[in-house]
Amino acid sequence: MRSSKLIADRFEIADLDSDLIGRGGMGNVYRGLDRQTGQMVAIKALRADLLASNPEMLERFIREGEALRQLNHPNIVAMLSAVQEDGRHYLVMEYVEGGSLRDLIDRQGPLPVRRILEICLDLADALTRAHRLDIIHRDLKPDNVFVAKDGTPRLTDFGVAHLAGSPSSTQPGMIIGTIEYISPEACRGEPLDGRADIWAFGVMIYEMLTGKRPFKGETITDVLLAILSEPAPDLDLDILGAPEALGDLLRRMLEKDRYQRIASVRLVGAEIEALLHERTGSKPGLDTPGRFNTPTPPMAKKGRSNLPAQAVPFVGRESELAEVARLLEAPDVRLLTILGPGGNGKTRLAIEAASA
Repeated sequence: MRSSKLIADRFEIADLDSDLIGRGGMGNVYRGLDRQTGQMVAIKALRADLLASNPEMLERFIREGEALRQLNHPNIVAMLSAVQEDGRHYLVMEYVEGGSLRDLIDRQGPLPVRRILEICLDLADALTRAHRLDIIHRDLKPDNVFVAKDGTPRLTDFGVAHLAGSPSSTQPGMIIGTIEYISPEACRGEPLDGRADIWAFGVMIYEMLTGKRPFKGETITDVLLAILSEPAPDLDLDILGAPEALGDLLRRMLEKDRYQRIASVRLVGAEIEALLHERTGSKPGLDTPGRFNTPTPPMAKKGRSNLPAQAVPFVGRESELAEVARLLEAPDVRLLTILGPGGNGKTRLAIEAASA
């Protein structure tokens, strides 16, 4: 006998067994019908037993709804309604027909480079929106990315996200996120910022390229030690058919010191966009500007160099570059040190000076 459920006299789950489409840490997700619009919806129900044993789960559930409410973006699953009824709590969201990025990787293994760039460009755009609103996802992984039938990715599950201005529900030293994707600073239980999402994004790109996670171990402790102390395994970019600039971007996303990591997900998106335009032979023009407003990178210089490849042009710092060149040519200068706060482009300036 089928067991159905009607929520707020509007959202209907026809069969609680056959319409169960997912189980998460906080609750179950069902396929449902919005009787007002006739559209399919996804209904996330907070587990009553979990709420009874851990009241903090309600705070996280509410925070997820608030994050989704603020994040109006085509690559983030939209929230339609939050319902509290008969002591139960529900989030009604956009239903994405397809599967998760995890399903895609498990089914296909390594993905084609162009497909990876397309997915990552959309995800970078979504994360840029979140970070602009000071929302940190903190659990970025392929399981939390839906891929619609048209191939468009949708970021979901903001259950452990941190919202600006809201008190933290985690204790100092507590590890937040899924072990294989957490950053070194998360391993140490430090307060997190958007660079933790950049690290997890880098792990996802590595996994899409190879079908494997970069940091593994037989136990949780082994994985944590690998994240903290072992470099990501080298990629054979020729075999993977990936450009050198993508490997360089990945290395900068997986810098263990977050102050040396690429500074923002917007910069990640800019480099991915440039790589995608280079690969497709197109470039944004005046009528169709790029999503991150970056032109196609110039052709790499001929000749062998061990300097990291740069996917985007170096502009707006000509005077600084000229001053570095002048000092390097001065006969009384034997060592030049570039100083400045983390993330302000010291490394890029040095690379450009060395390449000149």
